[in-house]
Amino acid sequence: MKLKKILIIISILIFSPLMAKEINITNAYLKYTNGSNSAIYLTISNVSNKDIKLIQSISEVANRVELYDMQKSEYGKKMVPVSEIPIPKKTTVTLSSQGFHIMVFGIKSPLKLKEMIPLRLVFNDGSEIEIQVPVETSSPNLTSIKNPSLTKDQIPKPSSVTEEETEDHQFINKVENEEEDHSHHDEHGNGDHHSHNRADMIGPAGIMNPHIHEKGKWMIDYRYMGMKMWGLQSGTKGLSDFGTLYFPYTDPTVAMPTGSLITSSPIGTTIPILSQNKYNYMSVPTDMVMEMNMASVMTSISDRWMIMFMVPVVKNRMTMLSSNFDRAPMSSAGIGDVSVSAAYRLIKTDHQNFFTGMGMSLPTGSIDERDNMPMMGKQKVPYNMQPGTGTYNLLPQLSYNGQYNRFSWGVLSQANLRMGKNDNNYKFGNRYEISSWISYLLFDSMSFSFRVAKQRWLNLQGLDATLDPKMDPQNDPYRQGGMRSDWYVGLNFLVTKGMLSGIRFGFEYGRPFHQNLNGPQLATRELFNVFASYSF
Repeated sequence: MKLKKILIIISILIFSPLMAKEINITNAYLKYTNGSNSAIYLTISNVSNKDIKLIQSISEVANRVELYDMQKSEYGKKMVPVSEIPIPKKTTVTLSSQGFHIMVFGIKSPLKLKEMIPLRLVFNDGSEIEIQVPVETSSPNLTSIKNPSLTKDQIPKPSSVTEEETEDHQFINKVENEEEDHSHHDEHGNGDHHSHNRADMIGPAGIMNPHIHEKGKWMIDYRYMGMKMWGLQSGTKGLSDFGTLYFPYTDPTVAMPTGSLITSSPIGTTIPILSQNKYNYMSVPTDMVMEMNMASVMTSISDRWMIMFMVPVVKNRMTMLSSNFDRAPMSSAGIGDVSVSAAYRLIKTDHQNFFTGMGMSLPTGSIDERDNMPMMGKQKVPYNMQPGTGTYNLLPQLSYNGQYNRFSWGVLSQANLRMGKNDNNYKFGNRYEISSWISYLLFDSMSFSFRVAKQRWLNLQGLDATLDPKMDPQNDPYRQGGMRSDWYVGLNFLVTKGMLSGIRFGFEYGRPFHQNLNGPQLATRELFNVFASYSF
């Protein structure tokens, strides 16, 4: 056994140098910097008949020397650690700031131009190469540093410095400015899923979570949001259709003084006689489908700012039941309130992002749509059926999202704040919403998500004089508020091959698990969300 071990050791000592002679290193240099982090660039030529891999780099100049690659992500190119750099047979691989490279972290003493730094390269076949790397501001275009056994024809010609390589000082500066700690990355490259182009890089279909993609690129986005509603509800209790129609209501907000002149009064004045003004609704809604199709375009103007422009198209369908037992459809459709918004990334780490944003919707949607109504002919449809709001509205938001391995998560808080009354003398109540989700990456091209959302909306302020509150509870501005909590499950997809490569799409299905309505109002029963997007 001892003899066998000795023979193995001798074989390694003999053949390792022979293997190394089939590897040629040229154009190596350590990028000069005043900071503590830098990069080593070089060219590796494999003139052998077998594939090899660079698996380790060692130098005493810094605390850590690691292999890295620049990979595309939703936010542009991202520097990620790798466990190996492949060098195929009969191939030359250049390590540069735009691809594979060697990073040095924690330089122990200030670098000096032209000084020589020792570097040891370890390959998967057991071979090692020790070289002296000069400190330079740009590529020295050196000839072979080590490999005297190669013939003149085998030595690769120094490649000219590309425009991308001349910008490597920007790359180094970026590393210094970000002050990233890469020690937490998985040693075998499995911890960098967050930097790949993944199906879950965009949030679930029901939310437009801000994100930053590569500067100068554009994204077009289509979204469909559908909601099915049926059954009247007040508070947390359900109401029957006919019970709502025939139950007498007393509402001081719609009470009107009634009476006549009291001619027998000793003072001979006109005194109004106030009535409790009990009434029954003439009609109530039984079911409704609300749909919104949204087209938007967005772009990143920097690595922190994103802007977006969105146009919604609204379509509403409702069935009304009148007190004479007649059922009649009602509908409205049109362009909603166009919006423009901007998001700013406050914080960015390897795994997390925090955004703030502000937008404004414009009063482009109609608030005067009409349709046939039971017992009334063609009348203005209720508030909630109108495509627009008629007011300028502020759209603030805060967003947090993160990714680690196959999991991603996020929280989005947003509001719709109404500014002033519209031309019909009312404004919708403010709306507030918070949504939280978690996603699991089943494959790079598909992810599963679960989301919980809670929203609250307030009563209207003011009223449209042409909408009679006694005709329909939807015409009553004081019966429009409420709150609702929903759960959703969804799938996101990313097309990675073929002509449609780069297209993202997904859907969500949801249901409320709690709602408290200032009714009578129709209760929400089912929710559907669909999206498709493409970056270019």
